[in-house]
Amino acid sequence: MYITIIGAGPVGCYAGYLLAKAGNKVEIFENHPQVGLPIQCTGILTSDFDEFKFPLDSFLVNTINNIEVYSPNKSVTIKQKDYIVCRKKFDNFFADKAKAAGAKIFVDHSFVRRENKDIIINDSKHNSKNKHNSENKHNSEKRLQPDIIIAADGPLSPAAKAFGLYHPGRKNYYGIQAVVEGNFDPQTIKTYFGNEICPGLFAWITPESSKTARVGLAALKNSRAYFDAFMKQQGFIVKEMQAGAIPLFNPQQQLQKDNCYVLGDAAGYVKATTLGGLIPGLKQAEILADCLINQKNYEQEIQPLKRKMRLHLRAQKLLMKFSDQDWDKLVSYVAQPRIQKLFEKYTRDNPIPLVAGILWREPRFFRFLTNWF
Repeated sequence: MYITIIGAGPVGCYAGYLLAKAGNKVEIFENHPQVGLPIQCTGILTSDFDEFKFPLDSFLVNTINNIEVYSPNKSVTIKQKDYIVCRKKFDNFFADKAKAAGAKIFVDHSFVRRENKDIIINDSKHNSKNKHNSENKHNSEKRLQPDIIIAADGPLSPAAKAFGLYHPGRKNYYGIQAVVEGNFDPQTIKTYFGNEICPGLFAWITPESSKTARVGLAALKNSRAYFDAFMKQQGFIVKEMQAGAIPLFNPQQQLQKDNCYVLGDAAGYVKATTLGGLIPGLKQAEILADCLINQKNYEQEIQPLKRKMRLHLRAQKLLMKFSDQDWDKLVSYVAQPRIQKLFEKYTRDNPIPLVAGILWREPRFFRFLTNWF
């Protein structure tokens, strides 16, 4: 098969690697001049990443062992192992794997439009060199007719929109993050919940080291106002800024139309409770590649992962209704040793046994479920 992938992020490149390794012709088009830039992600991986058996040394920045959770009047420390990665190196790790397997990656190449069975890709570097020559400018467009198109071009995905795969009810969070300097416990992420801090989600302080951390939050609206207030409250000064849209999972999102598939952020496969999308996206890439290589039913094979995404979404809708008093009660329940053990056993990427175990061991959690449906 001739497969075109739009977007050279880690999810698109991982799919490209798997498909090229199986003997397919794979071309990956990235609209930015460099893979991995600009950075628009905190770069946190749960220990579920170990399942992929990738070497960490080429992109690991820090290893986390604790998460401190702060509600307006309570706090608890949860033992969980997380990895903090350099997103530029992380993205290039997967790009290098794709290239080593035979995939070709073209930077400065952006998806323009769909014309019947063709897709049009623009070579922006060629275009900028010849911007005063209309004939050469026209020649900067490449007309391709792949057997399979994979849209892995982010939360606003022009390719998904062109193929009618961008759900009209889709919502995006807007995340803002700064790199700051200070004194930090390098093994501990701090998260802050409450309606004055970040309604429905949380603010985070994620250490790269004892002297540097990534600080940010995401909200459906007014992100910058909440971010500025949190930075002022913590006394941080911005060293470097990052920002971007983060999709909210939509269970009605169609994943395939004609010969086009959506993947990763373009498909909205992001945990609605934490907005982490790297591990769900990589798992989705494995499922899609397996289905294309072995002619399996994609809609059927994606269901286990989709159920996890649905559970995160249901939880997110519940948390959006929380008062500050609810956050305090939730934190006090989580502080119990029998609940702590569950968080030590199950990661955020494995929510079904985690939620089931919590409800079984602490019936008072059911009080929150009055707003579940």
